[in-house]
Parts: sequence; C-alpha cells; structure tokens
Amino acid sequence: MSEIKKSNFKNIQFSRATLPVFAEVLQKFNWVFYGLDNLLPQYFIDLYDNCAIHKAVVTSKVNQILGDGIVSEDNPSAVIDLVNPKQDITDVIKRCTLDFILFGGYCVNVIWSRDRKTISEIYHVDFSRIRSGKISILTDEVYCYYYSPNWRDTKKYPPIEIKSFNPNEEDPSQLFYFKTYMPSMSYYPVPDWSAGQRAIEIDIETKNFHMNNLRKGMVPSLWINYNNGIPGEEEQRILVRALEEQYGGTDNAGQAIISFNESKEQSPDIVQIPRNDNDNYYQSLNDDITRSILSSHRVSSAELFGIATAGKLGTSKEIVEHSEYFRKMVIQPYQNEIFPTFNKLMSLKTGKPTTFDVKPLSLFVTGDVNEAPVVEDKPIIPIQQ
Repeated sequence: MSEIKKSNFKNIQFSRATLPVFAEVLQKFNWVFYGLDNLLPQYFIDLYDNCAIHKAVVTSKVNQILGDGIVSEDNPSAVIDLVNPKQDITDVIKRCTLDFILFGGYCVNVIWSRDRKTISEIYHVDFSRIRSGKISILTDEVYCYYYSPNWRDTKKYPPIEIKSFNPNEEDPSQLFYFKTYMPSMSYYPVPDWSAGQRAIEIDIETKNFHMNNLRKGMVPSLWINYNNGIPGEEEQRILVRALEEQYGGTDNAGQAIISFNESKEQSPDIVQIPRNDNDNYYQSLNDDITRSILSSHRVSSAELFGIATAGKLGTSKEIVEHSEYFRKMVIQPYQNEIFPTFNKLMSLKTGKPTTFDVKPLSLFVTGDVNEAPVVEDKPIIPIQQ
C-alpha cells in the first residue's frame, strides 16, 4: 500500500503598502497631533522633494499665482516697503503660497505696534512647524497655536505657545492661521492634490526600483559557477569583492570578464539569468502615474509643464487655450484664497485700504502672430475680495 505524503501549506504574510492617514489626534498634550505620528507635514515635504512631476507642478503653480508681479493701485508703496527688517510683502506671500499648495494652509506671524493701532511687522511662519491648540467648547474657536522647529523631539525643542490673531488680544505677537475647509477636519487642512498621493508614492518607488537595479545590476542578472573546487571562506570573499569592484555598477557596464584556466572543465560558468523586463508594462505604468498626478493637480494638458504627449503635436494656440483655462479654473481660485488675507493685514499695517492685484504671466513676448498670440500686455487681474 503506497504511503500518502501530506504537505503543509503556510500562509506567508507579505508587507502591505500603507499610506499616512489624514487624522487629527487629541491626546494629553495641549496641541492636536497632525497625523497619527504628528509628522504628516514632513511626509508632504518628502513627496515634494522626491517626485519630479509633483514638484514641477507645485513650483509652476506658485509662479503662476504670483504672476509677473504684485501691484496695488490704491497703495503702491505697500508693495515696495519692507514688512519686516529683511522682506517685503512679495517675499512673504511667495512663501505662504508654497505652503498653501503643499499643505492646504499657511501661517503669518503678526507683530502689533505698541499703541495697538497698527501692525508693526509681518513674518511668514513655516506651516509644517505649527500645531493647533484645542477648540474651546464655549466659543468653538482655537485661541492658541504651538511652534516647534522639530516635532520629532519636543523634549529638545519644546513647543512655544502663540496666541491666535485677534486685534483685541493683549499679546503683541500673534499667529494668523489659514486653512481650507475640509469636512470632518477641525484643525488641519488637506491639500487639494491628496487624491494623487498613491500615484506620487508609486512614482517615487518606481524610480527607486530602477535606480537600485542599475546600481546593483550584477547581483540579479548573472550566475557565476567556479568549477575548480571550493576555496576557503577568506578566498571566497576576496573573489566576490574583486568581481563586485571590477564589474558591478553602471560605471563598469560593457566590460568583458576574462578568466585563465588549466582546462575547459575548470573554467567558470557564467549564466545569464533571464530578467522579467517588460518595457510595455513600465511604459504603461509610467503614463498612468503621470496622468494621475496631473489630474490630482487639475492639469488639463501636460504640455503646460513641459511633458510631451506621445503622438500629439500641440500648437501654440492649444497651449494658450489650456493655459487660460488653467489660470481661470485653478490659479484664480488660489489667488482668491491667499490675497484677501494680505489685503487685510496690509490695510491694518499701513492704516489705509490696500488691495493687491496680480499681473498674469506672459507666455509669448515675441514671435509670429499667426502661430502664437502675443500676450505680453495682459491687463492686471483684480483679486476677488
């Protein structure tokens, strides 16, 4: 009677890809955690630093929001005069604009004059370094915020309390905290590109995967057998180290491997390991990632950011049309969120009504009018109050 062999199958638990959660966590501390580990802004910064497409779109948005310059017809000196010892209002707005695109909010430190009638100085504050205090049950408002240069180590860098902006508050240093509205989020904003978070992560990991394949291409692609006996451990390490130094990495690509042997039987066998390189798969994945990232930023045409579309020859007229659509549907709503804050602050600082306007970027300043319209002299666009 034949013996029946039983096989035991085990379920192997592979690690799953997870993304940070947009959460507001109330604990024993006076401040509210920004994300489960209180480091969600740093995650946004890492995405910005490591994804080329995402960074290009964010940078372009900032440039288009500021346009060819900020002007004020009712108070021209407000654009020229310094709002603190080192910066004018354009410098402050530019930094706040980058924070607004990255995080969905921005912060301004306001210093009141001694008589409390005007604002003395205005400073930009890094939004990633601010944590919100808790909402008062009586008034449903936040009365203070907390600043720390490093939220990873609050013992070494203890948070400093800053009162929220209020002209009636006695504290001369206050924080103007602005965030976009998001249902179920009471303290912190969610950036409008958050739907493209997975695509940005995949783009970063894909580039990292290909980089490691190039740097360590010898390891998964070749199998080398020595047929002249098994050397000692020290000799094995010397041989492996010599092969890696001489033939590993992208700088040594294309070099020939030469060996000297007493007979054919003792020569090393070098076997090429088949690689699962599917060019169509990676190309399709790259195209899908690009579309997802651009869609999360509400970009209608990739050509606006220097990304060519295969099989399509975009004309100058099409680029101008897409640019105008992007300006009206994306850039102007951003401007309507940012500039009213500084209209208010600068009016309090200068003691006279101040309204900032933006000169749109000029796409073409020279060229044939039959191919591309000259838009150098566009009118100044007023910001909705």
